[in-house]
Amino acid sequence: MLRILKYVFIVWLVVTIVGAPFYYPYARMVWVFNPMVSKPSYDTPANPKEARLQDIDYLRKFTSYDRAFTDDQEASFQQALDSLEGRAADLSDAEFYMQIAKAVALPDNGHTNLSSRAQNTDFNTLGVRFYEFSDGLYIVEATSDYTRLLGHRVVSIDGKPIDDVFSSLAPFKGGNEVWKRLAAPKLMQSPVLLNAVGLASAPDRLTIEVEDADGNRTIETISAVYADDPSAVPSRYAYYSLLPGEDDKTNRTWRHMIDAANVTPPRYLQSQDELLHYDLPGNGYYIRSLGGFVAGDLSIPKAYNQMTSGLAEASLDYLVVDFRINDGGDYLKSMPFAKRAGTYLKPDGKLYIVTGSNTFSAGIVTVAMLKYYGGDKAQIIGEPIGDFERFWAESGGSFRLPNSGYYVYYATGLHDWNKGCKGEPYCFTMNEWHEVPAGSLAPSVKIETTFADYAEGKDMVLDWVFAQHQDTP
Repeated sequence: MLRILKYVFIVWLVVTIVGAPFYYPYARMVWVFNPMVSKPSYDTPANPKEARLQDIDYLRKFTSYDRAFTDDQEASFQQALDSLEGRAADLSDAEFYMQIAKAVALPDNGHTNLSSRAQNTDFNTLGVRFYEFSDGLYIVEATSDYTRLLGHRVVSIDGKPIDDVFSSLAPFKGGNEVWKRLAAPKLMQSPVLLNAVGLASAPDRLTIEVEDADGNRTIETISAVYADDPSAVPSRYAYYSLLPGEDDKTNRTWRHMIDAANVTPPRYLQSQDELLHYDLPGNGYYIRSLGGFVAGDLSIPKAYNQMTSGLAEASLDYLVVDFRINDGGDYLKSMPFAKRAGTYLKPDGKLYIVTGSNTFSAGIVTVAMLKYYGGDKAQIIGEPIGDFERFWAESGGSFRLPNSGYYVYYATGLHDWNKGCKGEPYCFTMNEWHEVPAGSLAPSVKIETTFADYAEGKDMVLDWVFAQHQDTP
């Protein structure tokens, strides 16, 4: 028996030594970039002030997990929490939420933010929904009381020009300007949150100036309500406002611009759970890129294989890969497709990589890889991406404040898809192996969509592509 155990130990030792170079990076990735978060351990708070103080005390541990903070930013973060402690008994829930959001956003990192879910579940929302197009902020969805305002441009909120409102909300969201502006309309839809930071005069309604298609302006007062069942409120990404949405659990009936205009939205917005790929005029092909971690019943690699199964090497004049609603996932799953996409093109073929404000995280990484491996064939078109090319991402266990229940997103691993971060402290393990110095990820051709284009169901990006190949859809 001892002899058998001896041989088992020797085999284990050999396997461990031989396999160490292979397993070590994965072990390091888990240990360094996917931490276990220490759970809060407090007595039941005796009153609201004590509950706030416990949340603040726990939040002080946040920078021990998030690496996006510089030393100066961490000092400012702790000072902001000091100030919150002094006002813990006096703040409203909305003020508390917004001040936490502002403190967490100090590094201006897109992955370091207070979760926006509470904006729908814990706070009130208007009977209208906004979306920003290249020519302004518009009302794209409304309850039955406000359907007359569909398609109106928002000029001001409580007397403040809309661009000033955008600027005033910027400190409450970490990330680049594109990401901040994408998130801001959701905040604008909650009077109690705007009131908490001095941007609205009342917590239950907004007075907005709107302009119709003929240029006529009116002043409208729009009321807000709270969800009847906050736990049942669906999550809403910003781009969801471009299509008729789900019930918001407030017993309100909604009508959307798409229905009112009786138009078909661009295909890239439709059937988002389905694999979207199809032939384009002039020997082209379209693929909607895949975010998330699976594609229905398929893995991401198998889904890309299925979408490209009918393509032969060097067969296409052009290929369009669309990232306008790809906000991330696991870039390792998309990497095989990114490396081979250019092989489907003829020697003089074009690889069009379409980006937008919702292109984020692993979506950005896959854009970088497509550009790099596509070489001279690759061209980024559309609108700017939703983050900087150098950013912090990755995380481990969830960080949730013990009493308010707010989730706070932190980031542990460095990414740089312009120049690369290999050799820098905390460069993400997988980047050490797979990163590419893709250079700028800004669109070489900026193609914007106006509200009028959207209301007519136009896809300005594909229209531009077709024009390059002397064809029309």
